Amino acid sequence: MSDTTTSRASSVLDDNASVNDLVDHVQTLTDRIDELEAEVAAKDDRINELEQRVDAREDKAAKAKAHRKALARKTQSCGKRIDELQAREFEKGAHLLADNIDKEQITVDGNKLERITKDDGNTYFRLPGEEDALGRGGAVAHSTADLLPIQRFARYDDEMLASVTNRKPDELASKAWRERDDAGRYSLWSKGSGEIRAYLDASELADWIRLKEAGVSKKYSQELARRTIDAMHELSNGRLGKVKRQRSKDGLSYQETRLVLKTDVELPGEVTNNDTDNSPTTDGVAGE
Repeated sequence: MSDTTTSRASSVLDDNASVNDLVDHVQTLTDRIDELEAEVAAKDDRINELEQRVDAREDKAAKAKAHRKALARKTQSCGKRIDELQAREFEKGAHLLADNIDKEQITVDGNKLERITKDDGNTYFRLPGEEDALGRGGAVAHSTADLLPIQRFARYDDEMLASVTNRKPDELASKAWRERDDAGRYSLWSKGSGEIRAYLDASELADWIRLKEAGVSKKYSQELARRTIDAMHELSNGRLGKVKRQRSKDGLSYQETRLVLKTDVELPGEVTNNDTDNSPTTDGVAGE
């Protein structure tokens, strides 16, 4: 065989080999495409399944939302009916337990309800001065109208207190009166002895004011303490007394005002046992 023939035969073999390699490569690509198409089809099925689940959940959520709205409307409607019935009962003279009353939703003649406590220890609402024909709970122990101005103010929250008091000392006096029940915690009021039930020193009050009122200087807190003690004396209708006492500090002697609550002073709405405890306690009377 000549060299030319041999060369041509070799070239043909190489071309055949290349074609076979291309065929194999094409087959490999085809197989991979089939795999990818299968994966895409599986993912499409999964996406369809998830979309169906999402649609089902959205439908369920929409039904739940509609149910909640319907329930809210029904509850609101029932609440209005209850409020109206309670208002009519008040106008008939009823005394209703305070825990069952949403005072802000009740509309009565004069738009005012009075909070009272009775002999059973429970707190009730009534129209001011109305007696309960059924006599439930016993007699009225104390009503808001019986309380001293300082007691009424002390039962307001801070926002309402600021709106009803015209002077800063009155506001501070009411807040300081609240602290009387927490004497051990805040050390503002001190437990007395003998004829003194409890007392409050002007210096302690000034320190307390500086803690409660931002930006108040030491000198101004002392002035505010003096004016606050005067306000407490005035708002208690004189039930709280003022005495001067001699004090010494840093080698200097000076006079300090002390506000005192004596053991023989009766306060509306308060029950005390002077034989066992000289510190004051309050009953459950709540402010409006």
